Amino acid sequence: MSRRERREREEREARERKKREKEEKKRAKLEEKIYKKRQKDKENNKKRNNKTKVTKKNTKTNKKSSKSKNKSRNKEPNFIVKILKFILKVILIIILIICLLAGILIGYLGVKTNWDKTEMLKLFAKETTLLLTGQTEEDLEKLKPIYCLVMGVSKDIDVSLTDTIMVCAYYPKTQQASILSIPRDTFIGDSRYSAGGTDKVNSVYASNGNDPEATLKEVEELTGLEINNYALIDTDALVNLVDEIGGVYFDVPINMKYDSRKQNLHINLKKGYQLIDGDKAEQLLRFRKNNDGTGYPAEYGSDDYGRMRTQREFITETIKQTLKLKNVTKLNDLVKIIFDNVDTNLDVNEVLKYVPAAVEFDIANIKSTALPGASERIGPQSLWFFLHDEVETEEIIDEMFLFNEKNEGNISIAPEDLTIQLLNGTGEEYISEDIKNKLINSGYNIKEEKLTTITKKSKLINRTNKSDEFSNELIDILKNVELKSGQPNDYAIDYTIIIGQDMI
Repeated sequence: MSRRERREREEREARERKKREKEEKKRAKLEEKIYKKRQKDKENNKKRNNKTKVTKKNTKTNKKSSKSKNKSRNKEPNFIVKILKFILKVILIIILIICLLAGILIGYLGVKTNWDKTEMLKLFAKETTLLLTGQTEEDLEKLKPIYCLVMGVSKDIDVSLTDTIMVCAYYPKTQQASILSIPRDTFIGDSRYSAGGTDKVNSVYASNGNDPEATLKEVEELTGLEINNYALIDTDALVNLVDEIGGVYFDVPINMKYDSRKQNLHINLKKGYQLIDGDKAEQLLRFRKNNDGTGYPAEYGSDDYGRMRTQREFITETIKQTLKLKNVTKLNDLVKIIFDNVDTNLDVNEVLKYVPAAVEFDIANIKSTALPGASERIGPQSLWFFLHDEVETEEIIDEMFLFNEKNEGNISIAPEDLTIQLLNGTGEEYISEDIKNKLINSGYNIKEEKLTTITKKSKLINRTNKSDEFSNELIDILKNVELKSGQPNDYAIDYTIIIGQDMI
C-alpha cells in the first residue's frame, strides 16, 4: 500500500472516529438529559403524591370531623327524645296508679254501700274529711251532742240588739239537729206589771255591756237547757260563707222592698226561687217590713214570726248546700271563715272534729220551730212583749232536744218496749209468715205492716238510735239485711224493716 493510500485511510478512520465520538457525546448528552428529566419527573411525581396524601388526609379528617359533628348533632335530638320518652313513661305510670287507686276506692265505696250512689258520695265525703281532720271512726263515736246559742246583732239602731236568737243543737250519733227560734220581744223580766224595754230578751246583750254570756244565761233559764256555747254572728260571716259556696238557692216568700239611709240598708228582692249571694242574704235576713208598711202575710207568719221562719229556712238551706260534695274539701276553710267573723266561746279545733260526721247529715233530719206563746201589751208603758207558754215550751224542749239526747245515751230497754214497722218491698202480696213469727217470738212488737215500693235489698232502719244490742239481734233474725240510720217518722216507731226481693 502506498503512502498516499495509507494517509487517506488514516484520515478516513480519523474522521469516522471523530464522528463516532461526536455521536457518543450527543448520545451521552441525550441520555443525561433523559435521566435529568426522569429525575425531575420523579420529584414532581413525589411532590404530587405528597399533596394527594395531604388532601386525602385532610379529606379523611374532614370526614371524621363531619361525622363527629353529625354524631353530636344526632346525639342531641336523641337525648331529648329519650328524656321525653322517660317523662311520658313516668306520666303513664302515674296515671295507671291513679286509675288503680280510683278503682280500689270505688270498689271499696261500692262494697261498703251496696253500690248506692248517694251513699257512696256520702262515704267518700266522710273518708275525705276524716283524712283532712286526722280522725278515725273511733273518734267519731266519742263525739257528744253540741249545743250553741246563735245570735245576730241588729244594725237597725245605735243600740246593739240581738234581734236574731236561735238555740241550735246537733246530735252526731243519731244525725239529728234542732233549731228553736226565740222571738226578740220575749219577756224575761220578773214582773209583768213593771215590764220595760230592758225586760226583752234582745236587750240583754246591750244592757250587760255587749256581753253574749248574759243572753246565754237568760235563754238557758227560759228553755231549761244547758247550752254552754254561744256564737255572736257578724253580718260579714254569713256574707262570706254564702259567697264561698257559690250562693244559696232559696225560695224568697214575698217581694221585699225597703230603704233606710240611717242604716245604709237597701233591700230589693223579688219573690220566687233564685240564687242568693252574700249581699242578698243580708237583705233577706234583715227584712221586716216594706216601705209601705206591708210585710209577711199571716198564713206565712206575720211580723217577727215570718222573719224568724225565713231565717230558719234560709239557714237550713245554707247548711244543706254547704254539705254538698263540691264543698267537702272546703269545709275546714268554711269553718275558719265563720270563726274569723264570729264572737264565740267555741273552740275551732273542737268544731272541726264534727265535720266528718256532719257530711253524712241529711237535711231532712233538722227539726225547727219557734218558742210557743203569744204577743201582748204589758207594763206601765203598754209595750208589746212575747209571752212564752211554759207548758208548751217544756213539751217542745223535750220533743226537740231532750228526746234526741236520751237516744244518744242508748237507754237500756227490753225488746218488747220496741216497736217495729214492717214494710213489704218484695212485690208479692204477703210477707213470709216465718219472718214475722221470728220477730214476734223474739219479743218484738210489730206495730205497722204495709206495702212499699219494690226493692232488691232488704234494709233495717234504726230510727231512734237504739242500742247496737237490738240492731245486732234483728240482723241475726233477718240474716241478709243492711243496717241504716234514719229519721224518726213517728216517735212510736223504733225500727223500720223493709223486706226486699232478696228474702223471697
